[in-house]
Amino acid sequence: MDLSCGENMQNSGNNSGSGRMVDMCVAGPDRALDRDPRLILNLLTLERAHALHTDYFQTVQIDIQPFMRKVVTTWMLEVCEEQQCEEQVFPLAVSYMDRFLAQRAISRQQLQLLAVTSMLLASKFRQCHPLSVDLLCAYTDSSVYPHEVRQWEVMLLQRLNWQLSIATAFDFVEPFLARVPWGRANPLVRTHALTLTSVCYTETEFLLVPPSLIAAACITAAARGLRVRMSVSDMCALTRTPAAAAELVARHVERVLARETQPQEPRARPALPYKQSAPDLTQLPDTPTDVQDVHF
Repeated sequence: MDLSCGENMQNSGNNSGSGRMVDMCVAGPDRALDRDPRLILNLLTLERAHALHTDYFQTVQIDIQPFMRKVVTTWMLEVCEEQQCEEQVFPLAVSYMDRFLAQRAISRQQLQLLAVTSMLLASKFRQCHPLSVDLLCAYTDSSVYPHEVRQWEVMLLQRLNWQLSIATAFDFVEPFLARVPWGRANPLVRTHALTLTSVCYTETEFLLVPPSLIAAACITAAARGLRVRMSVSDMCALTRTPAAAAELVARHVERVLARETQPQEPRARPALPYKQSAPDLTQLPDTPTDVQDVHF
């Protein structure tokens, strides 16, 4: 068997300008792995093992409200984008945070501290060059201190039972597209699907939706927006999910996209649930209403 390596080592370990090393040698999709029948089966096993079964806002959390999760996850997404984190860092960090919140009640003043700690762990697990503690604290306007992050890192690991390998919706996108006949018809389908998936991870409405179903719905919504001829049943057959369920979630994703992209009237912004506000990190940028007009 012939093996090949497409890495350009000259691009490895570049400086991002903020003092952090950015690894530009990101591996491309592995066609053999994506088509391996064991891949989706293993992902589904991980999905079931770490699934959330109850809405922790109703059962565990007292001080934290759903809109606070929306604010902090949007801030996490913008930090990951600005730091050019690998695709998997953001959804994995949100998954860590949700699993912790499903087990232990915290105050709203501790929510950003938990978000910072989750991003730190996710970047350590998914990147060659993780985000630094000092950098993450700087993004909070120093409302979170490095010694607090280090203490919470140990506590978060204990609450997660050191189980850091979690299946996210991002994990399912590439295998799904590799297995459906129309998956490679338009390369923008993958890009738009991942963007929609990121939006879903900021929305509390998708908290209890399985990652595989989120991935199928986002691919469906992206393909429709790009006018790619497709069939929802092709992906549902891979996970034995009812096509009606995927269609329902896909339509909900489209409604969320329409809501997030419609022009907003200027209004006073609510106070953030942190020790201090981070005014420039929590606003979603305005985007076109048609998914085909979104530029990445």
